[in-house]
Amino acid sequence: MRLPKLSGKAVALLAAVGAVAVGAVAANASKHDSPAASGTPTTTPKADQPTPETTAAAALPQCTSARLAPVNRSWGIPMPSLLGSTSTACTLRYGDNPYRRSSRTGDPETAILVLQRNLNFCYGTKLAVDGIYGSKTRAAVRAVQGKHHLVADGVYGPKTRSAMNWRLYSMATRSWSRSCSSPH
Repeated sequence: MRLPKLSGKAVALLAAVGAVAVGAVAANASKHDSPAASGTPTTTPKADQPTPETTAAAALPQCTSARLAPVNRSWGIPMPSLLGSTSTACTLRYGDNPYRRSSRTGDPETAILVLQRNLNFCYGTKLAVDGIYGSKTRAAVRAVQGKHHLVADGVYGPKTRSAMNWRLYSMATRSWSRSCSSPH
């Protein structure tokens, strides 16, 4: 399965934010270790039931862009982020796009598109890449969370991002990796 090539505008956006140091991603990922790594048991909450994870995730802003988080000098991981920031400490959840709050800065659709493309390639989901975080995207995120022993609440946030496998992109060769890898 081949994913569509990114437009020149999308590549330029990813290149602009991809110039950030690798340390920001590593530092952020280490702050959000998965419960499985800490030995804390995980449970699957009832649908839409608040958990400590979802409560903490609700405090984070909505992802409003995408950035190329550097892995090394050649490769980076396109992932949802905050507009104009190196931060990937943001969330996406059911009903996103349109905007979650009154702020209309950024483009949550771009963040959702990046997530949907990655879920399709790395996890074999067959999501419509439409930029809407609907019930099928939520179900795909829940499945990924369950696979990685996280609370399966369907909310994409820092713990899910750190546990997920991602397809890499090379700015040098303008090509995608043939396989997926974990950012940690």
